[in-house]
Amino acid sequence: MKLFNSLTLLAVAVLSTGCTVTSSEPVKTGEPLNVMSGALATPLKVATWNIEHLAFPIDSGCKARTPEQIKALQNYAENLDADIIALQEVASKEALQQVFADTQWQLIVSPRADSPSYTCRGTGAESTQQKVAFAVKKSVPVLAVNAFDELGLEKIGLRFGLQITVNTAAGATDLLNVHMKSGCFVDDYLKSDKPACKTYAQQVPVLNNWIEKHESAAQPYLILGDFNHRLSAPYNRATQMLLNDERSATNTTAHLLGCQARYPAPIDHIIVGGMDTQRIADSAVVHPFKNMQRDAMLSDHCAVSVTLNLDNAALSSAVKWQTTSKEYQALTAHMYQQAEASVVALDTHIQQSANWVAVMDVDETILDNSAYQKHSELTQSGYTPKTWQAWVKSENATLVPGAKSFIETVFKHGGKIALITNRDKQLDENTWNNLKAVGLAINNQNTCLIGRSQADKSAVNNKQFINDKDLRRQQVTQGNADCFTPNNAQNSWQQPQSILFQVGDNIEDFSGVTQENANVDTLLPKIGKSLFLLPNPMYGSW
Repeated sequence: MKLFNSLTLLAVAVLSTGCTVTSSEPVKTGEPLNVMSGALATPLKVATWNIEHLAFPIDSGCKARTPEQIKALQNYAENLDADIIALQEVASKEALQQVFADTQWQLIVSPRADSPSYTCRGTGAESTQQKVAFAVKKSVPVLAVNAFDELGLEKIGLRFGLQITVNTAAGATDLLNVHMKSGCFVDDYLKSDKPACKTYAQQVPVLNNWIEKHESAAQPYLILGDFNHRLSAPYNRATQMLLNDERSATNTTAHLLGCQARYPAPIDHIIVGGMDTQRIADSAVVHPFKNMQRDAMLSDHCAVSVTLNLDNAALSSAVKWQTTSKEYQALTAHMYQQAEASVVALDTHIQQSANWVAVMDVDETILDNSAYQKHSELTQSGYTPKTWQAWVKSENATLVPGAKSFIETVFKHGGKIALITNRDKQLDENTWNNLKAVGLAINNQNTCLIGRSQADKSAVNNKQFINDKDLRRQQVTQGNADCFTPNNAQNSWQQPQSILFQVGDNIEDFSGVTQENANVDTLLPKIGKSLFLLPNPMYGSW
């Protein structure tokens, strides 16, 4: 009965607007709704992404792009693995088609009239339009489309909102895509005299009224987009107005960190109401680019996503702690600071030697795979060799806090890095590409990457080789390590190396140690000096 009432209310609202929005398959709001029987029970992944001045032709506007950059945008969009993507700063449907093929996607662009162009800062180029848009997989029926022009305040240049309706497990659900006024980065817009804040102060009540109508009608909804405001702060005036305790509305992405230094507190958010928001919040993910160097970023915002319709799935405390707690960040960064201090404290004659190395694990030591762990728990698929291999091949892991600075310190003081990982050796190229993509200055001279082979497992004899990394450690010290060599390049690893430091997240990342035989009292004097152990509650040899 609740679904019927919601659809009835929606139909009345739709029929009263009579608005048509540009789409690859136009959806006219005055026509009968194509309502699916029942609500969608399968997981539905929803993302928001400010794609930064996506123009057509590609070499126009404030962010001219090359064909190679367009291809990178396509790959990034595909890797989001989302069913619905709310986009901001889209010039036109033609611009959108460069990234999203309309054979696979329904493309819906705000009908806002074009506003006057301006001169782009830095480039002097003429600007293109900044509109909001949706890309919706063709497998997801769009029940209705409405322009939300109230957000434009009848002012030239302000962006409209854009609303679509789709089925979720909660019934017919409205998704509102917004791109709020920029330039008001304060916690209380009413206390600022900036023109941007005066505009923001007018837009927030408009959003508030939209939420109130949905709350009153018990209509499930999402508001997602670029809020140009730090809504993660509970004392923020907009947060307090939109997300008061009497509502079901929750900012499901509030706990996420911004993906770049410019936005340490995120301004891209997904607000959800009328659903089980705790499980949705657990699914929230930031999607960094493969190269997060500021000049190399595909756009100045990373996408964020949540997954709806998660059937009783919940994150374990271990994954929550690793992905959201400040304790994890502090402990990891502190351990790496200790490691750096130990490198700096080396005698000068050792630093100047060409043959000393720090042996490091990769997963949860350098590369953060918590996104894989979250996905496997929320989809209740668990770990499998097949899904793990697919994750490694995606090359989407991010950096563990402190790892990059430590590696740079080793290189600066004359050392090398030996990466001894239990990823399959056949995946070394993917691992290498991922390490390069996160900005590590590795090459075949300063870094030796060695994945695990059957020989490493077979070598364990509880005498010479205690764990399955001991053989590779010996090969490094003897100068016969089978390092991954991109493009079969020459390397300098065919000579003996001295292992001075070992870094990992597992006790077995240390030489001659297993979980069963480890003597903690023996290890303790070395931890923080030559052995560095990082926290990882998600998985291990325990």
